[in-house]
Amino acid sequence: MIGKKYHTLVIMPSTPGKKIIKFALPSFCWRIFFVIMAVILLWAGLGTWSLYQHKQITDRSLRLLKESLLTRSQLEDKKQKIEYLNSQLEKIRKQSVYIRNFLGLEPQGKARGKIGQGGKEVSPQAFSVPPSLPSDPEVGSEQLSFAYSNLTSRLSRQDITQLHTDLDRIIETLENRQKEMEHTPSISPVDPRKSWISSVFGMRISPFTGRKHFHLGIDIAGWKGTPIMAPAKGRVNLVRRWGALGLTVRIRHNSTYTTEYGHLLKSAVKKGQYVERGDIIGYMGNSGRSTGYHLHYGLKKNRKHVNPFPYMMDWDRNYSLLAAGGKGAGKR
Repeated sequence: MIGKKYHTLVIMPSTPGKKIIKFALPSFCWRIFFVIMAVILLWAGLGTWSLYQHKQITDRSLRLLKESLLTRSQLEDKKQKIEYLNSQLEKIRKQSVYIRNFLGLEPQGKARGKIGQGGKEVSPQAFSVPPSLPSDPEVGSEQLSFAYSNLTSRLSRQDITQLHTDLDRIIETLENRQKEMEHTPSISPVDPRKSWISSVFGMRISPFTGRKHFHLGIDIAGWKGTPIMAPAKGRVNLVRRWGALGLTVRIRHNSTYTTEYGHLLKSAVKKGQYVERGDIIGYMGNSGRSTGYHLHYGLKKNRKHVNPFPYMMDWDRNYSLLAAGGKGAGKR
Protein backbone atom coordinates (compact mmCIF):
# COMPACT_ATOMS: atom_id res chain seq x y z
CA MET A 1 0.00 0.00 0.00
CA ILE A 2 3.02 2.29 0.63
CA GLY A 3 3.98 4.34 -2.42
CA LYS A 4 0.49 4.32 -4.03
CA LYS A 5 -1.32 7.57 -4.44
CA TYR A 6 -5.00 7.72 -3.57
CA HIS A 7 -7.68 10.18 -4.40
CA THR A 8 -10.70 10.51 -2.19
CA LEU A 9 -14.20 11.40 -3.36
CA VAL A 10 -16.25 12.94 -0.57
CA ILE A 11 -20.05 13.12 -0.81
CA MET A 12 -21.47 15.46 1.78
CA PRO A 13 -25.25 15.37 2.24
CA SER A 14 -27.05 18.70 2.47
CA THR A 15 -29.07 17.50 5.45
CA PRO A 16 -27.31 17.99 8.83
CA GLY A 17 -26.67 14.80 10.74
CA LYS A 18 -26.36 12.58 7.72
CA LYS A 19 -23.28 10.44 7.27
CA ILE A 20 -20.54 11.70 5.03
CA ILE A 21 -19.65 9.23 2.26
CA LYS A 22 -16.02 8.89 1.20
CA PHE A 23 -14.49 6.97 -1.68
CA ALA A 24 -10.77 6.48 -1.69
CA LEU A 25 -9.39 4.91 -4.84
CA PRO A 26 -5.97 4.69 -6.36
CA SER A 27 -5.19 7.29 -9.02
CA PHE A 28 -5.07 4.80 -11.92
CA CYS A 29 -8.61 3.64 -11.06
CA TRP A 30 -9.87 7.16 -11.43
CA ARG A 31 -8.15 7.45 -14.78
CA ILE A 32 -9.83 4.23 -15.95
CA PHE A 33 -13.16 5.54 -14.66
CA PHE A 34 -12.87 8.78 -16.61
CA VAL A 35 -11.79 6.95 -19.78
CA ILE A 36 -14.87 4.67 -19.56
CA MET A 37 -17.15 7.67 -19.00
CA ALA A 38 -15.60 9.42 -22.02
CA VAL A 39 -16.10 6.33 -24.15
CA ILE A 40 -19.74 6.07 -23.01
CA LEU A 41 -20.38 9.74 -23.81
CA LEU A 42 -18.70 9.41 -27.20
CA TRP A 43 -20.74 6.30 -28.04
CA ALA A 44 -23.94 8.06 -27.00
CA GLY A 45 -23.06 11.10 -29.13
CA LEU A 46 -22.26 8.97 -32.18
CA GLY A 47 -25.48 7.00 -31.72
CA THR A 48 -27.55 10.18 -31.49
CA TRP A 49 -25.90 11.62 -34.61
CA SER A 50 -26.38 8.33 -36.50
CA LEU A 51 -30.06 8.22 -35.51
CA TYR A 52 -30.54 11.80 -36.70
CA GLN A 53 -28.88 11.05 -40.05
CA HIS A 54 -30.99 7.91 -40.46
CA LYS A 55 -34.15 9.90 -39.84
CA GLN A 56 -33.06 12.50 -42.40
CA ILE A 57 -32.35 9.79 -44.99
CA THR A 58 -35.69 8.09 -44.25
CA ASP A 59 -37.62 11.36 -44.62
CA ARG A 60 -35.84 12.15 -47.87
CA SER A 61 -36.51 8.65 -49.20
CA LEU A 62 -40.21 8.96 -48.37
CA ARG A 63 -40.35 12.37 -50.04
CA LEU A 64 -38.64 11.05 -53.18
CA LEU A 65 -40.97 8.05 -53.22
CA LYS A 66 -44.02 10.32 -53.07
CA GLU A 67 -42.61 12.52 -55.82
CA SER A 68 -41.87 9.44 -57.93
CA LEU A 69 -45.41 8.10 -57.47
CA LEU A 70 -46.85 11.52 -58.32
CA THR A 71 -44.66 11.74 -61.42
CA ARG A 72 -45.72 8.27 -62.51
CA SER A 73 -49.35 9.22 -62.01
CA GLN A 74 -48.96 12.44 -63.99
CA LEU A 75 -47.12 10.69 -66.81
CA GLU A 76 -49.72 7.94 -66.92
CA ASP A 77 -52.43 10.58 -67.13
CA LYS A 78 -50.56 12.32 -69.96
CA LYS A 79 -50.08 8.97 -71.67
CA GLN A 80 -53.81 8.28 -71.56
CA LYS A 81 -54.61 11.76 -72.84
CA ILE A 82 -52.12 11.41 -75.70
CA GLU A 83 -53.57 8.00 -76.57
CA TYR A 84 -57.06 9.51 -76.53
CA LEU A 85 -56.00 12.43 -78.72
CA ASN A 86 -54.22 10.08 -81.11
CA SER A 87 -57.28 7.84 -81.36
CA GLN A 88 -59.50 10.85 -82.06
CA LEU A 89 -57.04 12.17 -84.66
CA GLU A 90 -57.02 8.75 -86.31
CA LYS A 91 -60.83 8.79 -86.46
CA ILE A 92 -60.73 12.27 -87.93
CA ARG A 93 -58.14 11.13 -90.49
CA LYS A 94 -60.40 8.23 -91.52
CA GLN A 95 -63.37 10.59 -91.72
CA SER A 96 -61.29 12.91 -93.89
CA VAL A 97 -60.42 10.02 -96.20
CA TYR A 98 -64.10 9.04 -96.36
CA ILE A 99 -65.18 12.57 -97.24
CA ARG A 100 -62.37 12.97 -99.78
CA ASN A 101 -63.23 9.67 -101.47
CA PHE A 102 -66.95 10.48 -101.37
CA LEU A 103 -66.37 13.82 -103.08
CA GLY A 104 -63.85 12.31 -105.51
CA LEU A 105 -61.06 14.65 -104.44
CA GLU A 106 -57.61 13.64 -105.64
CA PRO A 107 -54.42 14.54 -103.72
CA GLN A 108 -52.32 17.27 -105.30
CA GLY A 109 -48.64 17.25 -106.37
CA LYS A 110 -46.27 15.40 -104.06
CA ALA A 111 -49.14 14.41 -101.82
CA ARG A 112 -50.52 12.09 -104.52
CA GLY A 113 -51.09 8.61 -103.14
CA LYS A 114 -51.43 9.87 -99.56
CA ILE A 115 -55.18 10.11 -99.16
CA GLY A 116 -56.54 12.50 -96.57
CA GLN A 117 -53.37 14.49 -95.83
CA GLY A 118 -52.62 18.17 -96.22
CA GLY A 119 -52.62 21.53 -94.49
CA LYS A 120 -49.91 23.53 -92.74
CA GLU A 121 -46.80 21.54 -91.87
CA VAL A 122 -44.43 21.74 -88.91
CA SER A 123 -41.25 19.87 -88.07
CA PRO A 124 -41.67 16.32 -86.70
CA GLN A 125 -39.93 17.30 -83.47
CA ALA A 126 -42.50 20.00 -82.80
CA PHE A 127 -45.59 17.83 -82.96
CA SER A 128 -44.68 14.15 -82.96
CA VAL A 129 -45.56 11.78 -80.14
CA PRO A 130 -42.90 9.25 -79.04
CA PRO A 131 -43.49 5.89 -80.73
CA SER A 132 -43.29 4.11 -77.37
CA LEU A 133 -44.02 5.63 -74.01
CA PRO A 134 -41.40 5.04 -71.27
CA SER A 135 -42.29 2.88 -68.29
CA ASP A 136 -39.72 4.61 -66.10
CA PRO A 137 -40.79 8.21 -65.36
CA GLU A 138 -37.17 9.26 -65.19
CA VAL A 139 -36.49 8.03 -68.72
CA GLY A 140 -38.01 10.14 -71.52
CA SER A 141 -40.30 12.13 -69.22
CA GLU A 142 -39.11 15.43 -70.68
CA GLN A 143 -39.76 14.18 -74.20
CA LEU A 144 -43.24 12.99 -73.24
CA SER A 145 -44.08 16.24 -71.47
CA PHE A 146 -42.82 18.27 -74.43
CA ALA A 147 -44.89 16.24 -76.88
CA TYR A 148 -47.94 16.51 -74.64
CA SER A 149 -47.59 20.27 -74.21
CA ASN A 150 -47.22 20.74 -77.99
CA LEU A 151 -50.18 18.51 -78.69
CA THR A 152 -52.53 20.02 -76.12
CA SER A 153 -51.48 23.56 -76.98
CA ARG A 154 -52.87 23.04 -80.48
CA LEU A 155 -55.88 20.81 -79.84
CA SER A 156 -57.73 20.38 -76.58
CA ARG A 157 -59.89 17.36 -75.80
CA GLN A 158 -63.01 19.49 -76.29
CA ASP A 159 -61.74 20.80 -79.64
CA ILE A 160 -61.07 17.32 -80.98
CA THR A 161 -64.39 15.98 -79.67
CA GLN A 162 -66.23 18.87 -81.30
CA LEU A 163 -64.33 18.40 -84.56
CA HIS A 164 -65.08 14.68 -84.48
CA THR A 165 -68.79 15.45 -83.89
CA ASP A 166 -68.85 17.99 -86.72
CA LEU A 167 -67.26 15.50 -89.12
CA ASP A 168 -69.78 12.85 -88.06
CA ARG A 169 -72.57 15.26 -88.94
CA ILE A 170 -70.94 16.07 -92.27
CA ILE A 171 -70.59 12.37 -93.08
CA GLU A 172 -74.19 11.73 -92.03
CA THR A 173 -75.32 14.59 -94.28
CA LEU A 174 -73.23 13.28 -97.18
CA GLU A 175 -74.62 9.77 -96.70
CA ASN A 176 -78.17 11.13 -96.61
CA ARG A 177 -77.43 13.21 -99.69
CA GLN A 178 -75.96 10.15 -101.39
CA LYS A 179 -79.10 8.15 -100.60
CA GLU A 180 -81.18 11.03 -101.91
CA MET A 181 -79.14 11.17 -105.12
CA GLU A 182 -79.35 7.40 -105.55
CA HIS A 183 -83.15 7.73 -105.55
CA THR A 184 -83.22 10.82 -107.78
CA PRO A 185 -83.62 10.15 -111.54
CA SER A 186 -80.44 11.38 -113.18
CA ILE A 187 -79.83 9.39 -116.39
CA SER A 188 -81.76 8.74 -119.55
CA PRO A 189 -83.85 5.55 -119.47
CA VAL A 190 -82.61 4.83 -123.01
CA ASP A 191 -78.99 4.83 -124.21
CA PRO A 192 -78.59 8.27 -125.89
CA ARG A 193 -76.38 6.68 -128.56
CA LYS A 194 -79.24 4.42 -129.66
CA SER A 195 -82.18 6.83 -129.48
CA TRP A 196 -83.42 10.34 -130.15
CA ILE A 197 -86.05 12.63 -128.72
CA SER A 198 -89.08 12.62 -130.98
CA SER A 199 -91.40 14.77 -128.85
CA VAL A 200 -90.67 17.16 -126.01
CA PHE A 201 -92.43 17.96 -122.75
CA GLY A 202 -95.09 20.66 -122.94
CA MET A 203 -97.39 22.03 -125.64
CA ARG A 204 -97.35 20.22 -129.01
CA ILE A 205 -99.49 19.40 -132.01
CA SER A 206 -101.13 16.01 -131.45
CA PRO A 207 -100.13 13.45 -134.13
CA PHE A 208 -103.66 12.04 -133.92
CA THR A 209 -105.97 15.07 -133.72
CA GLY A 210 -103.78 17.84 -135.15
CA ARG A 211 -104.71 20.04 -132.24
CA LYS A 212 -102.53 21.57 -129.54
CA HIS A 213 -102.38 19.72 -126.25
CA PHE A 214 -99.98 19.40 -123.32
CA HIS A 215 -97.59 16.47 -123.53
CA LEU A 216 -96.91 15.16 -120.00
CA GLY A 217 -93.57 13.53 -120.79
CA ILE A 218 -90.83 13.02 -123.37
CA ASP A 219 -91.03 10.62 -126.32
CA ILE A 220 -87.71 8.88 -126.98
CA ALA A 221 -87.64 6.97 -130.28
CA GLY A 222 -85.41 4.04 -131.13
CA TRP A 223 -85.28 0.51 -132.48
CA LYS A 224 -87.77 -2.14 -131.47
CA GLY A 225 -86.64 -3.98 -128.35
CA THR A 226 -84.18 -1.28 -127.23
CA PRO A 227 -83.54 -1.84 -123.47
CA ILE A 228 -85.21 0.58 -121.06
CA MET A 229 -83.25 1.30 -117.88
CA ALA A 230 -84.22 2.58 -114.44
CA PRO A 231 -82.77 6.10 -113.98
CA ALA A 232 -82.48 5.68 -110.19
CA LYS A 233 -83.16 3.29 -107.34
CA GLY A 234 -86.77 2.59 -106.56
CA ARG A 235 -89.66 0.16 -106.20
CA VAL A 236 -91.87 -0.92 -109.08
CA ASN A 237 -95.49 -0.13 -108.18
CA LEU A 238 -97.20 -0.68 -111.55
CA VAL A 239 -96.78 -3.19 -114.39
CA ARG A 240 -99.86 -3.34 -116.62
CA ARG A 241 -101.56 -2.03 -119.74
CA TRP A 242 -102.58 1.54 -118.98
CA GLY A 243 -104.96 3.00 -121.56
CA ALA A 244 -103.31 4.94 -124.37
CA LEU A 245 -99.84 4.26 -122.89
CA GLY A 246 -100.18 0.55 -123.56
CA LEU A 247 -97.90 -1.67 -121.47
CA THR A 248 -96.63 0.63 -118.72
CA VAL A 249 -94.11 0.33 -115.88
CA ARG A 250 -94.13 2.83 -113.04
CA ILE A 251 -91.38 3.20 -110.43
CA ARG A 252 -91.67 5.05 -107.14
CA HIS A 253 -88.14 6.20 -106.27
CA ASN A 254 -88.87 8.00 -102.99
CA SER A 255 -91.45 10.31 -101.47
CA THR A 256 -90.54 12.95 -104.09
CA TYR A 257 -90.00 11.25 -107.46
CA THR A 258 -92.05 8.79 -109.54
CA THR A 259 -91.30 7.80 -113.14
CA GLU A 260 -93.42 6.00 -115.75
CA TYR A 261 -92.52 4.21 -118.98
CA GLY A 262 -95.17 3.69 -121.65
CA HIS A 263 -95.64 1.85 -124.98
CA LEU A 264 -93.35 -1.03 -123.91
CA LEU A 265 -92.91 -4.17 -125.96
CA LYS A 266 -92.57 -6.21 -122.79
CA SER A 267 -91.65 -5.76 -119.15
CA ALA A 268 -88.53 -7.11 -117.42
CA VAL A 269 -89.73 -6.45 -113.85
CA LYS A 270 -92.67 -7.29 -111.61
CA LYS A 271 -94.75 -5.17 -109.29
CA GLY A 272 -93.09 -4.77 -105.88
CA GLN A 273 -89.60 -5.43 -107.25
CA TYR A 274 -86.74 -3.15 -106.18
CA VAL A 275 -84.45 -1.89 -108.93
CA GLU A 276 -81.07 -0.16 -109.05
CA ARG A 277 -80.02 2.67 -111.36
CA GLY A 278 -79.18 1.12 -114.74
CA ASP A 279 -81.27 -2.06 -114.28
CA ILE A 280 -83.27 -3.07 -117.34
CA ILE A 281 -86.99 -2.74 -116.62
CA GLY A 282 -88.42 -3.38 -120.11
CA TYR A 283 -87.99 -3.05 -123.86
CA MET A 284 -89.07 -0.37 -126.31
CA GLY A 285 -92.28 -1.16 -128.13
CA ASN A 286 -95.30 0.27 -129.89
CA SER A 287 -98.15 -0.76 -127.57
CA GLY A 288 -101.10 1.50 -126.83
CA ARG A 289 -101.83 4.57 -128.93
CA SER A 290 -98.58 5.17 -130.81
CA THR A 291 -97.29 6.03 -134.26
CA GLY A 292 -94.06 4.04 -133.98
CA TYR A 293 -91.52 2.38 -131.70
CA HIS A 294 -90.65 4.77 -128.90
CA LEU A 295 -90.76 5.24 -125.12
CA HIS A 296 -93.04 7.66 -123.35
CA TYR A 297 -90.98 8.78 -120.34
CA GLY A 298 -92.84 10.70 -117.66
CA LEU A 299 -91.58 12.16 -114.39
CA LYS A 300 -93.54 13.34 -111.37
CA LYS A 301 -92.02 15.47 -108.64
CA ASN A 302 -94.17 15.85 -105.52
CA ARG A 303 -97.05 14.31 -107.55
CA LYS A 304 -96.79 16.93 -110.30
CA HIS A 305 -95.63 16.28 -113.86
CA VAL A 306 -92.30 17.96 -114.64
CA ASN A 307 -89.99 18.01 -117.63
CA PRO A 308 -87.76 14.88 -117.44
CA PHE A 309 -85.10 16.29 -119.79
CA PRO A 310 -83.13 18.28 -117.14
CA TYR A 311 -82.82 15.02 -115.16
CA MET A 312 -81.24 13.16 -118.10
CA MET A 313 -77.67 14.13 -117.21
CA ASP A 314 -76.06 11.78 -119.74
CA TRP A 315 -77.89 13.30 -122.70
CA ASP A 316 -75.97 15.64 -125.00
CA ARG A 317 -77.65 19.02 -124.51
CA ASN A 318 -76.36 20.23 -127.88
CA TYR A 319 -77.89 17.43 -129.92
CA SER A 320 -81.43 16.10 -130.09
CA LEU A 321 -83.80 15.39 -132.98
CA LEU A 322 -87.17 16.95 -132.22
CA ALA A 323 -89.92 15.60 -134.43
CA ALA A 324 -93.10 16.77 -132.78
CA GLY A 325 -96.02 15.12 -134.45
CA GLY A 326 -93.79 12.91 -136.58
CA LYS A 327 -92.84 9.24 -136.48
CA GLY A 328 -92.33 7.87 -133.01
CA ALA A 329 -94.77 10.19 -131.21
CA GLY A 330 -97.38 8.96 -128.80
CA LYS A 331 -100.44 10.24 -126.99
CA ARG A 332 -100.27 11.80 -123.56
